[in-house]
Amino acid sequence: MAYRFALLWAVAVDVAMAGQPQEGSDDLCHDAVLGEACYNDTIWAKGYAINTRPQWYPGLSNESSFADFQAHLHYCYWDRCPMPCANTSQHRCEMVDRFWSNETCQDAAEGSKCHMQVTWAMEHGIHQHPEWYPSLTEHSSFREFQARLFQGQQTSSEKNDCHEPCCHDTLPSESCHDDTYWAMMYGINIPEVSNAYPPSLTNQSDFSEFQAYLHLCYPGRCPEPCTPTEIMASAGDAGLDCQDTHNFV
Repeated sequence: MAYRFALLWAVAVDVAMAGQPQEGSDDLCHDAVLGEACYNDTIWAKGYAINTRPQWYPGLSNESSFADFQAHLHYCYWDRCPMPCANTSQHRCEMVDRFWSNETCQDAAEGSKCHMQVTWAMEHGIHQHPEWYPSLTEHSSFREFQARLFQGQQTSSEKNDCHEPCCHDTLPSESCHDDTYWAMMYGINIPEVSNAYPPSLTNQSDFSEFQAYLHLCYPGRCPEPCTPTEIMASAGDAGLDCQDTHNFV
């Protein structure tokens, strides 16, 4: 969030918009040149941000090459820049917890121990011990309860039999959170960008609604939120067609 906010207002809004995620891969390299948004972003990161926010650039210093910074933006900020053709030491995002992984997720199967534990929590636990489920209510979804049991197991404070569900409410350290925050606070309010969003999304919509929309448009960019949303419920609606939104957040 901080990176996106600082970058947008450090360089002009039109430059930031031009620098939104682009289609590309390591096979389509390009060294950023003067006049391009990626060039401005890379210069800003190398000349300024590395000194004020070094935690945003693990493994880099102000002695690192321009190509290293460009590659870092490519990997850690969702292809904000194309992969440089010049040699670079950066071949993946080194920022810890920057992206949520669904490699080990598993939604509880009916009849499993986890399914029974979640069902008990939803039908009895939330009423008998609401303090066990902060941020949840009797109206929270099955997946939200499963995520809560998984978290308790991860902290060793509880013994449950649940995997992480195959959904995730994005956290502040993650790229998806940055993008969702930007879309909610800025993108929806910029005339040149706002028409890329469906009519059901407004600057009054919940954070989870924006995450759900980004998930539908860019499945690899944002996971499906565990929080139920109108966007996910209407996923088949033609109003959610993303064909014209690939250059926007």
